This record gives sequence, structure tokens and C-alpha cells, in this order.
Amino acid sequence: MNRLILTSLALSAIALIAPRPASAANLVIDDSALNSTITVTASQFDRAPFVFGGTTVNGSLTFSEGTAATGPITYAFSGSFATAGPLIPPNSGIIAFAEAGGGISDILTFNYTGGGAGGVANLTGSFVSDLDPGGTLVAPPGATLVAEGTPFTFNNINITAFAISDASDTSVPEPASLALLGGGLLGFGIVLRRRKRV
Repeated sequence: MNRLILTSLALSAIALIAPRPASAANLVIDDSALNSTITVTASQFDRAPFVFGGTTVNGSLTFSEGTAATGPITYAFSGSFATAGPLIPPNSGIIAFAEAGGGISDILTFNYTGGGAGGVANLTGSFVSDLDPGGTLVAPPGATLVAEGTPFTFNNINITAFAISDASDTSVPEPASLALLGGGLLGFGIVLRRRKRV
């Protein structure tokens, strides 16, 4: 009986000190809303908290976009998480989100370092948010162009990450809206015509 208890205790101790698989970190930088805000969602940065523009993010927080008064705003970011293997190239990139009418609305840079089985990976970078439409940003040399409204994924080992920029608010009215407007104007014209006859 004592041997069974000792064996059980030994197995419990091994289970407590054995390495556990790391939880996957998660990051979303969402500048797709047309309300002048950027929503950043981050979780499972278990080795160093995710910091965006000097603010720790654990969950979701909103940040201001660039305005006519401020011009472009650059947010530096960083965070660290446990890894279960080596990092997967590409470990870095410069992404310029292109507006449909020309110009660049946002620029993402990212860089992964560290990693390895039982190691720690570090994610650093920046997100530059400009006015939309008609931003003044220029794509840096070597940048990958991604259309606004298209998510750019920059996953790596033990992290899922993507960024998205807003599509310009230069949309054409949908046919139903135009039909409703036309019907209203037609009805208004009929009422005016009848009043003139009477």
C-alpha cells in the first residue's frame, strides 16, 4: 500500500513539473470601423504583456486614428509569449494598406525574435494610422501592399495575429436606397402637381 501511495505521489509531482504546451497568443489590430477608432484585442501574452502605444492590452481596447489635427499616429507595440518550437519565416514584414483611390491608409511593421521548444518569442512592431480617405502616408521601400478591408495575417508558432485597415467610405449607394429616394421624389412631385391644379 505504501508503495502505491509513493508511486502516486511521484507521478503527481512529475505531472506538476513537466512542461506543458503553451497556450496560443492572439492579436487583432482592427482599423476597419469608420468611426475614427482602432480596436486592439490581445490575449495569452504569458511571458510579457502586450503593450500597444504604451497601454497594456489584455482583452479589447480602442485607440484613436489619425485626424486632421494630429496627422498620422504611430503606435509602437510589443509582447512575449511561450513557444513550443522554432519561429516560422517570415519573421518580419512591412505592410502598407492601399486605398482604392490611391494612397496608403495604414502601415504595419512586425518582427518576431526568440522562440524554440520551451522558449519565449517576442513580437515587436508598429501600426501607423492615417486619415481616411486621402491619407498622406507613403509606402516604405520593400513594403507589401494589401488592399484596405483585406485582413493581413502574420501568424507564427503559438500565435495567431492579423491586422485590417478600413475601406474608404466612398461607397456607391445601393440600388434599393436609390429606388427609395426616387420613389419619394416622385411622390413629392405628384403632391406638388395636384396642389397647383387646385
